[in-house]
Amino acid sequence: MKNYIDLHIHSNFSDGTLSPKEIIDEALQNKVKTIAIADHDTIDAYNDELYEYAKSKNIKIINAVEVSTKINKCGIHVLGYNFDVKNPILKEKLSKLRNARHDYLYNVAKKLDELSFYVNVDELDKIKSVTKAHIALDVINNINNKGTLIKTFNHIPTKGEFIETIMNEGCPAYVKKETITPKEAVSLIKEAGGKAILAHPVA
Repeated sequence: MKNYIDLHIHSNFSDGTLSPKEIIDEALQNKVKTIAIADHDTIDAYNDELYEYAKSKNIKIINAVEVSTKINKCGIHVLGYNFDVKNPILKEKLSKLRNARHDYLYNVAKKLDELSFYVNVDELDKIKSVTKAHIALDVINNINNKGTLIKTFNHIPTKGEFIETIMNEGCPAYVKKETITPKEAVSLIKEAGGKAILAHPVA
């Protein structure tokens, strides 16, 4: 019997759809024996209750996080593994990055409004680690935006297409978000006793 490993999972604390416990259940169902929940800029998924639940299902959890960084106008995601989730410096920095995401939400919503796109800010603000993906999906799934989307794209765009055309740097709803450099993220993870790797390497 094969046992599988998945070390890059997002929960609903970030831009995933399942709760941490539901991820455990899904892992069990799919014969995944080792998992890492690597949410964007938050480790709130991790607590004693989750560890106990995973243990009861014979699922191994490796602590993880995906830190959003930027250097030379290039966004780079850095993954951290096996760190101390109670490390105060790590927790404080991630909290600041998460708060910056909500500042970003309000600022980008203002620009999207100027482009005649409706954004459900109140609902999005409830998401602890709100991302561009959350905002883009909110826009393209809202029936009130159908006319503007078709006028802009000649069709209803995908999430990625909307981000790349409307929200990324050089686009009409671009907003600079507070971030850290990849080097700073690596140092942060190492100081918390973890290991850092590049999240999305390409050839």
